[in-house]
Amino acid sequence: MPNEGICMQDHFYITTAIDYPNGSPHMGHAYEKIVTDFYARYHKLMGKDTYFLTGTDENGQKLKTSAEKANKETMEFVNQNVDIFKDLCQKLNITNNDFIRTTEERHKNVVHNLWKKLAEKDLIYQSEYTGHYCDDCESFYTETQLEDGDNCPHHHKPLPQKTESGYFFRLSTFQTWLKEFHNENPKFIIPNASRKEIIARLDDEIRDLSISRPNQGWGIEVPGDNQYVIYTWFDALINYYSALDDKTLKYWPASCHVIGRDIAWFHTIIWPAILKAADIELPQHVYVHGMILAEDGKKMSKSLGNGVDPLELIDKYNLDTFRYYLLKSLPSHSNGRFSEAALIQDINTSLANDYGNLIMRAVKLTMKRVGPELSYSDEFEMSFNFDSLLEKVNANIKNFEHDKAIKEIWTELTSVNQYINQKEPWTIKEPTTELKTIFFNCLYSIHALTYLLYPVMPETSVKILNIIGQDLNRNPFEDIKSLTYKLTDPEILFPKIQ
Repeated sequence: MPNEGICMQDHFYITTAIDYPNGSPHMGHAYEKIVTDFYARYHKLMGKDTYFLTGTDENGQKLKTSAEKANKETMEFVNQNVDIFKDLCQKLNITNNDFIRTTEERHKNVVHNLWKKLAEKDLIYQSEYTGHYCDDCESFYTETQLEDGDNCPHHHKPLPQKTESGYFFRLSTFQTWLKEFHNENPKFIIPNASRKEIIARLDDEIRDLSISRPNQGWGIEVPGDNQYVIYTWFDALINYYSALDDKTLKYWPASCHVIGRDIAWFHTIIWPAILKAADIELPQHVYVHGMILAEDGKKMSKSLGNGVDPLELIDKYNLDTFRYYLLKSLPSHSNGRFSEAALIQDINTSLANDYGNLIMRAVKLTMKRVGPELSYSDEFEMSFNFDSLLEKVNANIKNFEHDKAIKEIWTELTSVNQYINQKEPWTIKEPTTELKTIFFNCLYSIHALTYLLYPVMPETSVKILNIIGQDLNRNPFEDIKSLTYKLTDPEILFPKIQ
């Protein structure tokens, strides 16, 4: 049965990729969390029973090496770095319901149970594997996956051949099924460009997957064989399932895994095969977001000195304006360049001039001309009906195109600004029905548009709703005739940056 879309479920379960706590968070970590938080907030706003998971991938062998270099015990090193990632979630105002750590017993238990289940089906066996191994990726690569001879496709450094004995998952057994699954479920991988990349790789022969590494004192031990630990990627993928308990298992299958392009293969080939092998229902979507590039169009990196620290940016600029810029200005289905100058321009024009100025004018003029309270009247001729906007936004959200959804909202916001300029309420001398109609249209528009912008700018949206005497419990798309706006003096919400 093809996966037909997120709207077929009453609940919405969304996950980020779990972060590897080997260093400080970068812009990619911040972006993925903000994007995922946007979708979690939006679906909750629309009445879905929403569950949001993030966490850390803690069983990689690199962590042991890094801890040794730092003269620390591995768990001490990992704990300190995990706290940094948890702090990032708090500073970004991320609304995750759970934070899974793959060193937790709840995760280990599920991984062991799945391993045993696959072993009983003869889908796990012992053998030797020879291939080009990248320590940074903790992954083997075939000749066809390498770039420029024998270089890692992600770290661009030569990869020597390596032979390891251990345990293997019969991934090759699922090649035909994977082809059929992806053909029958064209929306499983979003966007289509990422889907095409994966489909093309399925034309090559898939080799069985090495799923163990020699035990060096760190990782989840293979059940019944403590000479080996389970390959970090095999256990890491299971986090999306292992995080759920008797109370939260109702959220499975996941509605969407939000991931970066560099780990698409693991999530769209290996993970579906593991789930199929274990007789567990597959997630509905894997949304592959683009990479944040530096302003020069190159990949951000320490060596090039073109990286941007997300924590420095949110200290320097308002968090909600930072979220707004990332969600609206970076393309949701491809890579995008980050520009601090463009961020400042967005603050000064789109937010301060367009949005902030509309709120200041509408609220202050209403309070001055008709008073601090304005209720709907059947005498009012409503100039704005945002039902079609809601349909457009929902269509974009369903296709994981949040940037387009925000631009649709901004198109309507521009129309409201044009409306107030054309009506010129400041020229109407008496508080007539005509004047009240203009102001109610403006206040209703601010209400509806701010409601939809809440997942983008949560703290600012709540402030704006408070200014007009509303909150998130009042859906402006339902029963407009009972609306009353009780106004308070607005503050400057988007100070311009000189």
